[in-house]
Amino acid sequence: MGLNWIAAFKLIPWKDVAAVTPDILKGAKNLWSRARKSGARTADSGQVDAAYDSSAASVNRLAARIAELEAEQRSASDLINALAEQNAQLVAAVSVLRIRTRALLALFVLCAVAIIGLWWR
Repeated sequence: MGLNWIAAFKLIPWKDVAAVTPDILKGAKNLWSRARKSGARTADSGQVDAAYDSSAASVNRLAARIAELEAEQRSASDLINALAEQNAQLVAAVSVLRIRTRALLALFVLCAVAIIGLWWR
């Protein structure tokens, strides 16, 4: 059998997700700013020390690898930031949909009561 998506979404504690979303967004932004700051710091101090003359090629390879890893870290941080912002937008949209669903249910109940009232006349 296929997965019942409606049941799966009902199992998600949306109130908890909505409550935690600002913290997730704040943490992602902090991570993003730390990654940018560390990238800026390492770009400024990216010189090879003179004490490594005997293995300068290996040190250069390690420095290049560190630069690659920092670039990957920055891109991953950007991705996390974008996902956190999308998550915040998703939670806001789900909140709006929940309010609209409740309003629609209330309207349906009122219409049903009005129809029953007219039918009894």
